[in-house]
Amino acid sequence: MQRTIARATTRTLTRRLPRTALLPAALLAAAACGDATRPAPTAPVAPTAPALGVNNGGNNRRILFVSNRDEPAATEIYSMNPDGSGVQRLTASGGHDVDPAWSPDGKRVAFVSTRHDLSGEIYVMNADGTAVQRLTINVGEGGVDGSPSWSKDGKRIAFVSTRDDLAGDIYTMNVADGSDVSRVTDFDGEDGDPAWSPDGKQIAFVSTRESGGTGRTELYLVALDTRQVSRLTTEGVVIRDPSWAPGGKQIAFTTIGSPTGGEPFELSVDISVLNLDGNRLTRITGGPGGTDDSDPSWSPDGKLIAFVSITSSPLNVDIATMNADGSGMTPLTNPANDQAPAWNR
Repeated sequence: MQRTIARATTRTLTRRLPRTALLPAALLAAAACGDATRPAPTAPVAPTAPALGVNNGGNNRRILFVSNRDEPAATEIYSMNPDGSGVQRLTASGGHDVDPAWSPDGKRVAFVSTRHDLSGEIYVMNADGTAVQRLTINVGEGGVDGSPSWSKDGKRIAFVSTRDDLAGDIYTMNVADGSDVSRVTDFDGEDGDPAWSPDGKQIAFVSTRESGGTGRTELYLVALDTRQVSRLTTEGVVIRDPSWAPGGKQIAFTTIGSPTGGEPFELSVDISVLNLDGNRLTRITGGPGGTDDSDPSWSPDGKLIAFVSITSSPLNVDIATMNADGSGMTPLTNPANDQAPAWNR
């Protein structure tokens, strides 16, 4: 019998997938009714939210996350202190706001929302939830835009889009107005989960390009000056959610699969860290039979990782932190379904 935890984790992790897997099942049913049922674009309404205070050069060290704690039928974006205190709600669209990402200076947040398009579009807002601005518009075109990641200088955003390939490719655009869209990868299959490197020269992403039709993803890098792609992992499982360490020498990511090659009930969802010096890979959480751990995000000093921890009996999807070696796990949330932590660096 498959574990409930595995099924819940699969639903959680599809948040970053391109195509319509980005969205909850109830939303997909509405999208399937066609463009006529989609709400027409209107001017975004910024929710009232308390300010986060002085930024001090991007070191306010707050963690963004997604939760349904106030709207069970929706997902909104929140922020909190790194100990779980000081939770503040940033969006109130009544739809699904997901995939939050801090700008390098900590003053703005990029995110994905269904408020105008059930497929999902990319927006930016101030760190207190005000001044919401829409960057992508694909209503009626069948496109899905998601997984935003900021460049080092804060001027561009990398993202996944299905506008040219239904499986998804990596693009970049200007943050100011969504202009100057540039296609970074061009593969007839899935390229997803972009993560811009701290030096601004390359983007880590996951791809099915060498999966042999199995749907498994591995971790790759693309150099922005040459568009040359290099493969980093050969794990033979599904890899998602890459997150760079602040120094640019390590990448944490989620692995979904059975390391023993066994039946689905042996599915293991864990976090691994790849050291780019020597290409050494270390799994830092659980393994089969434990909690399912995903969505890593490094702390500003590189000493901690925020992540999603899923347990069963009862089912809980919450955010926790741990040391960079996987020790010292500390729960941060526990009232609802909390996902997608993004630490301000």
